[in-house]
Amino acid sequence: MPEIFQINATLPIFVVSFLLFLYLLNKVMLEPVGRAIAEREARVKADLEAGKASRAEAETVLNQYHQHLAEIRSQAQSVINEAVEKANYHRNMELGRVREEGDRRLAQARAEIASERDALIDSLVAQEQELVGHITAKLLGEPVSVSLEKDKVRRALEEAC
Repeated sequence: MPEIFQINATLPIFVVSFLLFLYLLNKVMLEPVGRAIAEREARVKADLEAGKASRAEAETVLNQYHQHLAEIRSQAQSVINEAVEKANYHRNMELGRVREEGDRRLAQARAEIASERDALIDSLVAQEQELVGHITAKLLGEPVSVSLEKDKVRRALEEAC
């Protein structure tokens, strides 16, 4: 029977060369790839941590921006409110001045109307006295002296107006 497996000097040389091949493969290929993988993993972790830190910093900056924006809006609203108050104050002052001017003019016009009315009534009293004298003279056919009380005629004309 032929022997398939023979032990001779090639076997230890083959085993030693195989172990040497594995050692060199480990040193040349596996260790550099392992280091590259470890370095890449460390870099990814560092990048992740830097990203988290950047994100936290960005959130802080964003919150500060929102707070600053809220403060500016508050200041702008207070400026607007102040401007509205000033405008209302000036408007009210101007309206008051216009109202006072209108009241003054109205009082002046009323006074003028009252004085014109009094002057008209006075002229009407004189004309009425004259008319009553003419009417009585025509009715009686002779001139008669009629005395009318000016105050009563004046009151009657004022009530009629």
